[in-house]
Amino acid sequence: MTFKLLIVDDSQVCLMLTKGYVQSFRPDWSCFTAGCAEEAMALIEQQRFDAYSLDYNLPGRNGLELARWIRSIDKGCFIGLLTSNILNYVEDQAVNDNINYYRKPAKAEVIRQFVTDIERYKTAYFNNAVK
Repeated sequence: MTFKLLIVDDSQVCLMLTKGYVQSFRPDWSCFTAGCAEEAMALIEQQRFDAYSLDYNLPGRNGLELARWIRSIDKGCFIGLLTSNILNYVEDQAVNDNINYYRKPAKAEVIRQFVTDIERYKTAYFNNAVK
């Protein structure tokens, strides 16, 4: 079964950079993109994803609101908030909601850490250490 990642960002540049780096590190993963929360929600209603990269500043719902919606239907998924929003309350809320927090720009080392964190989480999840 193919591992599926959904990347949600209103910046086309960030979508392409993030997708490109992920696919360079894990070419066997399928990466899907959405430019807003509503587009992401429509995709999620059609298919299941294993992990998510969400920007905070999205048109409509913000990334934390989208993350909460995702968790309401998939409690075991990995969610990373990849954002340039450096307000402490955003990072604090992400941590409180068990969402990994990554600061933009979407450079290779940031995306590599994101991919590594997904792999560690999934290993722990499947070994029943996370639930």
